[in-house]
Amino acid sequence: MHRNTSDVVRTGFADAFGFNPAGVWSAPGRISLMGDHTDIQDGITYGFAYGARSAVALAPRTDRLIRIRTDLVDEAIEVELDDIAPPAAHAWQDYPLGLLWVIRNWLPEHVFDDDRPTPQLTGLDMFITTDVPIGAGLASSASLCAALSTALNELWNLDQTPMRLARFGYEVENDYIGASSGMSDHVTVLLAEEHRDVFYDARGGDATAIDVNPLSAHGYVGMIVESGETHRNWAGKVNDRHAACRRVAQQLGYQSLRELSIEELEAAREQLDEADYRRACYIVTEIQRVLDFTRLNRTEGLPSVLPLFNESQRSIRDDFEVSTQRIDLICDVAAAAGAPAARMTGSGFGGAVFVIVAQADYDRLEAMLREAFTEYGWDGLQIYPAVKTGAARRDA
Repeated sequence: MHRNTSDVVRTGFADAFGFNPAGVWSAPGRISLMGDHTDIQDGITYGFAYGARSAVALAPRTDRLIRIRTDLVDEAIEVELDDIAPPAAHAWQDYPLGLLWVIRNWLPEHVFDDDRPTPQLTGLDMFITTDVPIGAGLASSASLCAALSTALNELWNLDQTPMRLARFGYEVENDYIGASSGMSDHVTVLLAEEHRDVFYDARGGDATAIDVNPLSAHGYVGMIVESGETHRNWAGKVNDRHAACRRVAQQLGYQSLRELSIEELEAAREQLDEADYRRACYIVTEIQRVLDFTRLNRTEGLPSVLPLFNESQRSIRDDFEVSTQRIDLICDVAAAAGAPAARMTGSGFGGAVFVIVAQADYDRLEAMLREAFTEYGWDGLQIYPAVKTGAARRDA
């Protein structure tokens, strides 16, 4: 189903540059089960790393030249490390170049211990690819940043923790690209463990691996349904929602909506712009849903949390308004097929839906979804099982 992207970049590097790379690193995509957008208000998120991976093959140079090749487009990039700057227009190379820019600017401000190797920023030959669908709400940007930051942590002697590498990725999106986003995607793909979920608390900056029973123990399977609609982080479609949340927090005297209870929000409703209220309502109730989801999943098991998926989907659709006709159709078809839970994953405006469906109903649901997309004349539908995997790593 997914390529071995590490083999792809290893071969691609040798073909592009005429010699073998110094190493190959990869990182997974991410399925967000609950909590999207809450991390920008010190909230909490819950998700896991899934099987599609981004990969990068690298070799250091003796100069400061950066050469980037990929099998995703025909374009080749060559730029001096010291000349990298935020772009006027955005393109695929923004994430690798942005990460180099972030680390280059961070290094002079960081104090290192005397007993460890001094970081050495060099030029690089680089070949990258990804099987994480771009713009599908499955963290392709975080995946690529994680693979490259894990590689540079080793090659450039940075000696940083996965949480610091996650912050590098966060800074790429917010400072280099200008997207409004939190850290949860980056944290998940850098700290995930196979067969475990990741609970991330943005206020404390803490990530916890959560042991859960596999869906198969209850006769279910996780399904990923890509809608064929894509959303790029730099498009800025979610910025107004995030700005609304900031306005509500400031208007009510809080640093973030994490501090606000739903009762306080309801009491202040008449003071607030109606759209701002609904944006904040999603964030406040979603934070509570993640807490309830985590507690119930540990104490009572899967059946007790299934309704929370659907509640979350309704709120992100009606209050935060980042769903689309395709996403809504996928959720409706899943419900009609008897699937007990379906929720979009990621920032919205297209992307993918995570569905929990009985193993016996998987094929029927897939057929129903394909029939529905054909009826609407839509293309781009992709359906496959959601398989958990581990975090960013060195593969060769």
